[in-house]
Amino acid sequence: IRYLGRAVAQSPFKQTIDKAVMQWMRYRLSHKLPELPLPDEDDFLKGIEMLEKNLDRIHAKTLAEGMMLGKIEGRLEGRLEGESTLLERLLTKRFGALTDEVRGRLRTATSAQLEAWAERILDAQILADVFNEH
Repeated sequence: IRYLGRAVAQSPFKQTIDKAVMQWMRYRLSHKLPELPLPDEDDFLKGIEMLEKNLDRIHAKTLAEGMMLGKIEGRLEGRLEGESTLLERLLTKRFGALTDEVRGRLRTATSAQLEAWAERILDAQILADVFNEH
């Protein structure tokens, strides 16, 4: 649609094309929504230009918000992965080699779980004490 809009904007027949499109749109709208009051062609064109600008602004804002959310999610994932890796190292040092099941629990744990387990390392006599929800 943008390509078509640019092509029409650069055409020497822009006014003729705009007028034909506006007449077609008014015709279609008047048949689909007969109770809808329609503006004249000039106001209609101004409304479309304003809508285009607003859509561009909304698109840019949405894109920026998406990038920001992606960065935040990436940071959180990185922090969680770091916490999990550190806890895995501490558990291995304290209790020896870990099973695949324990490593899996560490990789899928929430930040709150990792924090609780890390605190329990200090008092745990055996590995099971770390994960025990007493």
